[in-house]
Amino acid sequence: DLDAVLGDPSVDAVFVVTRHSSHADLTRRALLAGKPVFVEKPLALGEDELSGVLAAVEESGNDRLQVGFNRRFAPLLQEAKQRFGARTGPASLRYLVNAGPLQQGSWYLQQATEGSRFAGEGGHFIDTASWLLGADPVSVYAVAAPGNQDLQVVLRYPDGSTAAISYVTTGATGFPKETLDLLADGKVLRLDDFVRASVHTEGGSGRKRWVSSRLPRARDKGQNAQLAAFVRAVRTGGPMPVPLPSLVATTAATFAVRAALAAGAPVTLAGV
Repeated sequence: DLDAVLGDPSVDAVFVVTRHSSHADLTRRALLAGKPVFVEKPLALGEDELSGVLAAVEESGNDRLQVGFNRRFAPLLQEAKQRFGARTGPASLRYLVNAGPLQQGSWYLQQATEGSRFAGEGGHFIDTASWLLGADPVSVYAVAAPGNQDLQVVLRYPDGSTAAISYVTTGATGFPKETLDLLADGKVLRLDDFVRASVHTEGGSGRKRWVSSRLPRARDKGQNAQLAAFVRAVRTGGPMPVPLPSLVATTAATFAVRAALAAGAPVTLAGV
């Protein structure tokens, strides 16, 4: 019983791992009850739901919220980002997501209630791009192939950096699911499906290349590290692993994809 859980003082935190359509309401109610909340992506499926969550934060003063954007916690990607180092100029980022087809009968296909596939998953990739670029997007443009859910999403960032996310459902299932390239200042970071990463640099000291060892077992996309960071924050009272404004910006950018598709033009994000 949800009320019993939220009213139980021995419950230190609430994990919302239900279907997409219930995420925002359950998160809102848990925040109002004063509980730290971990909610799987997406945080919300529309502007009204997101506004309800933010109203609960304002009413309760409880901003202890984490959304399940786990890829920024992947050890391989974190090391690659560190080796890439700081940058001085705008960056170009390309992120190919070979999402593949869904099995017939999957609840992900219930778009009327659970949102589109990109509404459910897209926050992962926007959050990763924004984390790598060190900022939140200021505008979103998107185009879709007719008759399917293949999307091309272009995000623009305050310093002129851009991120292009290709979310494709019609590719070969044997091809890697996620590949990413980040280019800036004569440097390239490449991520191969969370199995291997590399960083290439060139400058006054010549060309250098770092290549990670290949992960011996299953891909580590950061789920365990993300959960550990959330639990640590709850236990210590320290800040949440990802600032609330970043979670909100990623969610709003995901909504903007739908708006850009409908308008056929870039969408400027609110507050920009």
